[in-house]
Amino acid sequence: MAGQGGDRETIMAAPKDDDIEVTFRELKDFIDPFLDPQNGPVRPDKIMASRALISLDALIKKMPGVTEDRVESLKIMLKDAIRERWTFMDMRINDAVHEFKEIQKMVSELVPIRIVAAIDFGTTYSGYAYCIRKQAVDSPILCNTWSNGSSLTLKAPTCVLFKPNEELHSFGHKAIEYYYENIGNLELKEYYYFEYFKMMLYEQEDLTTEMYLEETIKEDDVKKRKKMKAVDVFKAVIGFFRDELVCTLNKTGVQFKNKDIQWVITVPAIWDLKAKQFMRECAKKAGIDHDQLILALEPEAASIHCRRVPVGVQTEDDGSKSIAEMVPGAQFIVLDQGGGTTDIAVHEVTGKNTLKEVHKACGGHWGGITVNKQFYNFLEEIFGKDVINSIKETNPSAFYSFLRIFENAKTTFKKEDEGDPEGQVTLRLPFEWLETFEAIRSLSFANAVKTTNFKDRVKVKLDKFRIKNNLFRTFYDYALENVIRELERLLSKKELKGVNTLLVVGGHSASTVLTDALKAKFPNIGMVIPKDPGLAVLKGAVMFGFDPGTITSRVARFTYGIGTTRAFRDGDPESKKIIVDGVERCKDVFDKHIEIGQILEVGEDKYLEEQEYVPLYKDQTSVNFNFYDTLSKSPKYVTDDGCRRIGSLQFKLTEKMTGKRTMALKINNSGTELVSLITEKGTTNTSKGYFRLPSE
Repeated sequence: MAGQGGDRETIMAAPKDDDIEVTFRELKDFIDPFLDPQNGPVRPDKIMASRALISLDALIKKMPGVTEDRVESLKIMLKDAIRERWTFMDMRINDAVHEFKEIQKMVSELVPIRIVAAIDFGTTYSGYAYCIRKQAVDSPILCNTWSNGSSLTLKAPTCVLFKPNEELHSFGHKAIEYYYENIGNLELKEYYYFEYFKMMLYEQEDLTTEMYLEETIKEDDVKKRKKMKAVDVFKAVIGFFRDELVCTLNKTGVQFKNKDIQWVITVPAIWDLKAKQFMRECAKKAGIDHDQLILALEPEAASIHCRRVPVGVQTEDDGSKSIAEMVPGAQFIVLDQGGGTTDIAVHEVTGKNTLKEVHKACGGHWGGITVNKQFYNFLEEIFGKDVINSIKETNPSAFYSFLRIFENAKTTFKKEDEGDPEGQVTLRLPFEWLETFEAIRSLSFANAVKTTNFKDRVKVKLDKFRIKNNLFRTFYDYALENVIRELERLLSKKELKGVNTLLVVGGHSASTVLTDALKAKFPNIGMVIPKDPGLAVLKGAVMFGFDPGTITSRVARFTYGIGTTRAFRDGDPESKKIIVDGVERCKDVFDKHIEIGQILEVGEDKYLEEQEYVPLYKDQTSVNFNFYDTLSKSPKYVTDDGCRRIGSLQFKLTEKMTGKRTMALKINNSGTELVSLITEKGTTNTSKGYFRLPSE
């Protein structure tokens, strides 16, 4: 069950374009000491006071509600306070503070409501947070809470249950509870249950809007497996979060309209354009308009959060250092170790509240669920696949309850446990597992274990399944080895030699097995771990929603280009030759717009150099640009190995475009989506287009 106000964090409002807020904040900096009696007698700094007076002059011009007489009276009071030696209880200061509060009230009435609602859609856990800004003062980020029956959590399991008609039944703890407590119900067999489904967007290379998801609990017979359209599953989950957020906002009593909400959805930085666009299209289907949605890259959101909220480096030698205190030019690595993916980015501080990406994002499928996968492989080896499949089919509730018991043990296992040779992890094994094993093997599981390769490391007594710490620790190896290898590769690069700080965030980063292994492997790197590493991305996403300009540049992860035709040349394959109006042309040419590793300045106006195209046929009324990506720097044809069609952009041509039919196309891929601008040279008509996923 969802609740509100589970976690608070106050952030500095980021007044980028609002001049009223800027001048008000300058005035507030001067007045603040007088508002807190604990400060005692205060003698204002003359420079600070003069700045406050300048701010007051600016407010006269910008705020019709603040009369010149009122501001002048406040200025006189402040000037008198500067000249005299007064205490906090002095009447002039009390009067000045009163006038200040009156102006503060007027400012709050002039500044429009701004609401940022962020959704952290994770592989294993998801959550949402929001912030309401109606005044030019610090505003709290509120994280939602979820009930699992016995306690409250700040995120809910990313598990979703659909009715037979594909209508959403429940999400999170409710979906798990209802499904597993009623799994023997015949009607429930017609329901659809999904978990860990977000990984499809990373793993599926040929992602389209027509893709289907298989239910999590799969029938052995492939033909009997139930499926739902992936876009409908994602749409339903985003729609659920949207409705929950709007309901929560309505309870605050703040009057707002839907257009007042800036939505932010977090996505891994290693996702390609297709996966990001898939999320955009699902959000649109869920009722979130394109212009009200921003995608936040997860490592960037975490960096933004830690730049605004000081987090110390956990080393004895450099305990005072923090991400927030880094000066322009300082670089650090962000390791976002989530449930499904590992996202690694390198950022450089460019200003007080700004960052830039200095190396293309990297990572892989090395998140927390890989630990679960290694445990599952162990279960198949010690129980046998036939026993596992039988339990899954006849007692799915017992099957999945045991996996969730392991999930809890995984998160509490510590590095120091590994050092205890006699230590062990005890898991409660449901009796259905023992009964099924004995029915199939005609042997008790406890006795069978004694004949396996695990006899010295696994003990079974009744329903107690005891695993030696040194064996349990091996379940983490796959994730650790890959993460460490990737970090070593990054740190060996000449251009990153000066990097000596590692920011570790994400749900799986709470595992001390991971963090202690990183400390041991990279002793000269200062490690920064936020207080709530699993919430850093979510809170940073809210901050990013208020100020997307925080990120000043990114690095292209792929080479992007358009499939086009040109005059046929010597060396072109004959298979590429086509005849158009009697002229030999070469098809499938890769016309490059962005090169892998290229620095892309961020901004709505940061379009790259335009390139010209001419419609292939004279009677064309529209043009469809097919986009491709590749890891190669200079591909020749869109059919080269590694080239993928990732989507398209379509434009209608002006009917009057009969003479000069040349079009100039320029693209902007600096943000988290691809935007294009096309200009017809003959008519000078210009139109904007957005990247679309292929439908098949």
